[in-house]
Amino acid sequence: MTIQHPQERIIKTHIYNGIAVDLVEWSGTIWCGKLGCADNYTGEPDVEKITEDFMSISTVPNGREEHWDVCMSMNYLSNERPSCVMFGFLVSSGAQPEPYDIYEVPAAKFLRISLCKETAIALGHEPWTGGIPPYRWIGEQIAPALGYTYGSDTLPIVEYYGFFNPEQNAHEYCYLYVPINA
Repeated sequence: MTIQHPQERIIKTHIYNGIAVDLVEWSGTIWCGKLGCADNYTGEPDVEKITEDFMSISTVPNGREEHWDVCMSMNYLSNERPSCVMFGFLVSSGAQPEPYDIYEVPAAKFLRISLCKETAIALGHEPWTGGIPPYRWIGEQIAPALGYTYGSDTLPIVEYYGFFNPEQNAHEYCYLYVPINA
């Protein structure tokens, strides 16, 4: 099953080692949530603090996409800016209540894979269990094999989680998006 989000258009679906790899084009997007950055150019942001700040907000964002959450990793493809992480939602407007942070992503192309056990096995890796997303699976393994390269280091790496199932305490879907040049 392929899920397509309102901000994206699937340009082409490649099959790589038996898994679907979608080349998608996003329109410009607005994200609302909590963002935090590392204190220097080599460290990691305090993800626990960002998560805590995000979870403590009780107001609902204006025009929020329902049933989907995002974790964006910014500047991980750059050595010139501190790494940042944002937890949040796709929204239809930059006009949001305090204390949300707003992050706008310009139109761009990404390669997208389902971030699951089956994908990890097909790519010859151990399943991802959290932390920094395995963006190298796409950027260094899949993209070159399909004729693409990493995109702009100003674009985020995105984990897009859908349909939280409280009975399983897990999201039914997770997609990983890595910016590429196409």
